[in-house]
Amino acid sequence: MATKNKVENNRKLIIIGIDGGTFDIINPLIAKNKLPNLSSFKNKAILKSTIPPGTGVAWASFSTGNFPGKTNIYDFTIVDDNSWKIKIVNRSLLNSKPLWKYLDESGIKGFFINIPITYPPEKINGVMISGIDAPSTFSNYVHPTELKEKLKEFGYEIEVSGIKEKKSLPDQALSIIDKRIITANYLLKKEFDFFIMLFRETDVAQHFAWGTNKVEKAYTKIDKFIGEVKNLAEKNKWDLIVMSDHGHERVTKAFNVNSWLEKEGYLKTFVKKQSFLSLIGINRERIFKVLDNLKLNFLVKIVPRKLGKKIPTENIDFEEAILTGLIDLTKTRAVGKRAVKTAQIFLNSESRGGIVKNIDEDRLKNEIKIKLHEFLKSNNIEAEVKTKEELYGGKTMYAPDITVYMKEKGYDIQTKFSSDGKIWGEPKELATHEVNGIILTDMDLNLKSPRIVDLTPTILDYFNIKKGDFDGKSLLWG
Repeated sequence: MATKNKVENNRKLIIIGIDGGTFDIINPLIAKNKLPNLSSFKNKAILKSTIPPGTGVAWASFSTGNFPGKTNIYDFTIVDDNSWKIKIVNRSLLNSKPLWKYLDESGIKGFFINIPITYPPEKINGVMISGIDAPSTFSNYVHPTELKEKLKEFGYEIEVSGIKEKKSLPDQALSIIDKRIITANYLLKKEFDFFIMLFRETDVAQHFAWGTNKVEKAYTKIDKFIGEVKNLAEKNKWDLIVMSDHGHERVTKAFNVNSWLEKEGYLKTFVKKQSFLSLIGINRERIFKVLDNLKLNFLVKIVPRKLGKKIPTENIDFEEAILTGLIDLTKTRAVGKRAVKTAQIFLNSESRGGIVKNIDEDRLKNEIKIKLHEFLKSNNIEAEVKTKEELYGGKTMYAPDITVYMKEKGYDIQTKFSSDGKIWGEPKELATHEVNGIILTDMDLNLKSPRIVDLTPTILDYFNIKKGDFDGKSLLWG
């Protein structure tokens, strides 16, 4: 633990994160008098997220004040630059110095609750409960470790179960909100200088229950808690910010970038071979359903991801295709990976043992970029198509060679491998992420055009910590 040099500052700041929080949901509910506490904030603005506007990507940029080109976080899984090895993201891959280290070095006691890309938890002067990148509650996801027993008592859960049927996830999310609030109320009674907690559950509800009262229930539960925190903050003269990492929108169509790449001759696949397990009717979806019915869900949490990936699935996506050898790498020049509302295209470059020569990379990237842009434009689809140098800068690790962000409302991305070769299809979820998040506060902040990378510089400025080199800037005036 770092030597503490306490900054002379008696201020306290609380941030409540609403994952995927969007004014598209909030404003209609305010109009119906359903969210009195969110309605009461004096200052509100759209908070611009990252590209892609993924939960892990955006929170990594929040925590460092830097865009993905400097954090190395482009999705919850990333592709190695020198192979086709897929890495699962956590704090160990995070580049750039994070907020909690700046605070810790200055003697500021920080509580970080459920923030993504914090696993394994850092041993700070405060509390860190890791978020979605933690494997499970069986892992060492809490600092200090003695707090873990208290969380067990609360029935604390990190994330909804990925093995349940999609229709049951919103109800599970609503239950987790209650446990999150119990945890927060316990920790808010402790001594702290900075407190941040994320409600991931709004994101889940919106993905799978957009347009239903379950989304409203999630927001109203959180709004009530925000009201309690707001009263506490006003009583003690603390400051409060409510924010989201990205927005959310309804989607009805999806562009399958791998079908397009295959049609254009950039991607070749083998005829799908069925494994023995497939031949006898065993796949991941059926196993999950049986475990769910037997209430043995916990078994999945202790199965290594690599082992789980060897079990066949009904849905072949990028990771499955790489791990199962579905892609013919002797003839493939580019392949796509899905991030939320975003396609990430990787070249089969020499550095990965592929067929694209180093000397040809720039030409191929620009060729694909131009063709993709023209194709989408011809279909009246507004999209941002950029090379990694244009979007993230020249010196990056793990960045996709080309990124396609679907700016067009209602459109998502697919990268599944299917025999029908359809370029247009239905999205896998009812709603997905978009770049327009939210920020609400009674603080006098410069909210003319705030970005998620501006939060860490703002927090450090608030505590009078004049350190760091950031893509973001402080939102405090002066």
